[in-house]
Amino acid sequence: MEIKGTCEDNFLEVKELFKSLHESNREVGSSFSVYKDGLPLVDIWGGYKNLDETEIWDRNTLATVWSTTKGIAAITIAYAFEKGLIDYEEKVSKYWPEFGCNGKEDITVGMLLSHQAGICGSKANNAEDYYSQSTMANELANMKPIWEPGTASGYHSMTYGWLTSELIIRVTGKTLGKYFREEIGDPNEIDFHIGLPESEEDRVAEMIPFPKENNQVSTEPNKAQMASGSGPNLLKHQNSREWRAAEIPSANGQGCASAIAKLYSLVVTDDVTLKILNDSTIATMTAERITNRDLVLDVVTRWGSGFIMNMHKVIYGPAESAFGHSGWGGSCGFGDPVNNVGISYVMNNMKNNFAADGRSLELINKTYECMKGDNLNG
Repeated sequence: MEIKGTCEDNFLEVKELFKSLHESNREVGSSFSVYKDGLPLVDIWGGYKNLDETEIWDRNTLATVWSTTKGIAAITIAYAFEKGLIDYEEKVSKYWPEFGCNGKEDITVGMLLSHQAGICGSKANNAEDYYSQSTMANELANMKPIWEPGTASGYHSMTYGWLTSELIIRVTGKTLGKYFREEIGDPNEIDFHIGLPESEEDRVAEMIPFPKENNQVSTEPNKAQMASGSGPNLLKHQNSREWRAAEIPSANGQGCASAIAKLYSLVVTDDVTLKILNDSTIATMTAERITNRDLVLDVVTRWGSGFIMNMHKVIYGPAESAFGHSGWGGSCGFGDPVNNVGISYVMNNMKNNFAADGRSLELINKTYECMKGDNLNG
């Protein structure tokens, strides 16, 4: 198995581990990157874009990264906050008046982003409805929360995307995907797409799903879990042009590890000439909003404003202040403000894991082993 890309000498063990993941058939195709100040320390890829293993995975191969998209959406919201367009402590209804009804009147932007709004599911049964921002925004605006907003978190696995996009639409007149591309993506040469142009279709990897039944829980679901788990089987749609063309900032971002790692590195860099966000914005967006046993995920989560905050120095390395998001199937992206690095893992062989994936954990942990001697305590 040939692993392509670049890797600084002190990270050669990361490359060897990456190679072993492929040689042990845990991968079909994948990429892994570590960036600092917008430049790669590790930028490697290997394997195949498709299950038949007839198309080689390239550096610029794009894959659906599912909820890893949420971190990019959260960075975009933070950018709008820094520009004075939106405030985390303001009520959502200030920007989106139709939202302020049926018990949602006092929901703030910060509560919405930290999964405390209580509108974690949709009654839509067709994927075509999911592709329509106006259809979904209208449904969510009229919805009644499942729990009292602000009292608990319940992971808004899909609805987060339509909620955040509607906020950006209301304050910029642009969809979140377009606003990200114009304000952050294109100026910084970040190859990430929420709403993939047809011209980029030839770069896309085939996502390889696990059986839907493997995702069923054995215990009786609560109301939040029932709401979150309803809707169409998106695993059947994730390889369609319609899925990739839509803008769902919670789930259907198309990217490669190099793009995601570079983006986070430009958020956490100390170089003021490169920084996408200033330090006060980063402090605000990563401030802990709630830590509790999530009503949907049924695990203890620590939420910032749209970011998973590192817990127990486990999922995102040893720095407790690390922040980012992981995606269904295994992908992840995060920033480490202690070591000023962005790290990302992207693959197409999906595993049944909503949280941290074993492959990414191994690669991340090996990365930090190779960085020993740096300031790693966070």
